[in-house]
Amino acid sequence: MGDRFACHTVVEPDWIDAVAALDDCDGYVVLMIDPQTAEVDAHGPFGGPDAAVAAEALRTSLDSEDLRDVVVRIVRLHLPTRP
Repeated sequence: MGDRFACHTVVEPDWIDAVAALDDCDGYVVLMIDPQTAEVDAHGPFGGPDAAVAAEALRTSLDSEDLRDVVVRIVRLHLPTRP
């Protein structure tokens, strides 16, 4: 019988590489989603800081028009690879 308390090697993920892989993209797109109409509007592509500025400007504009239910999100853009 095997020892049920035997030591097993646990491989920890490389968190630095995992986080870096999340940002491995070709740019960012700012999405606006209207839950009332299900309409989605995309703006971009932007670099990371520019996407944050654009998203904040859109949020401010929507808030001034009392459209607080419209969702603004930043998503990564992955362009197709060439063969």
